[in-house]
Amino acid sequence: MDKIVFLCTGNTCRSPMAEGLFRALGGEEKTGLHAESAGIFTVDGLPASEHARTAAAEMGADLSGHHSRMLNSQIVADAKYLVCMTGAHYDRVLAEFPQAESKLFTLLPQDISDPFGGDLDTYRQCAEQIRTGVSAIIERLS
Repeated sequence: MDKIVFLCTGNTCRSPMAEGLFRALGGEEKTGLHAESAGIFTVDGLPASEHARTAAAEMGADLSGHHSRMLNSQIVADAKYLVCMTGAHYDRVLAEFPQAESKLFTLLPQDISDPFGGDLDTYRQCAEQIRTGVSAIIERLS
C-alpha cells in the first residue's frame, strides 16, 4: 500500500495529529494510502504529547500508541507523499532529500504553528487547522 507521511519537527504534536486524523476521517479507506508520520528533528520512541492526544481524541483520533521517529532516506523512498506542516519543514526536507521534490507538499498554504508547550486550547486550534488540511487532502485524493 502506498504511504502518505506527515512531517513536523519533533513528531510528538502536529504530525501525529495529522496521521491520526487522516485515519479517523477515513482517509486510508478513501484514498488507498497508509498514513504515517515522522519528525525532521527528533529522537525515536517519544509518545505523542498529552495535549495532542487529548485534542486528537476529541476529534475521534487515537494517538495512544504513537512513538516518534526521525525522518530518514528509507521513509522518504517508501512514501508516495510527504506532507509538511510548515514551509520551513518543506525547505529542510528538500535540502536534505532533493530526490523527494515531486512528492513533497505543505498541508496548508499557511504554516501550522507548533503548539508544543501550549495549553489544551492551543492544541485544539492546531488540531482544527490540521483537520481542515487533512480533509482537503482526502477529498482531493479520493
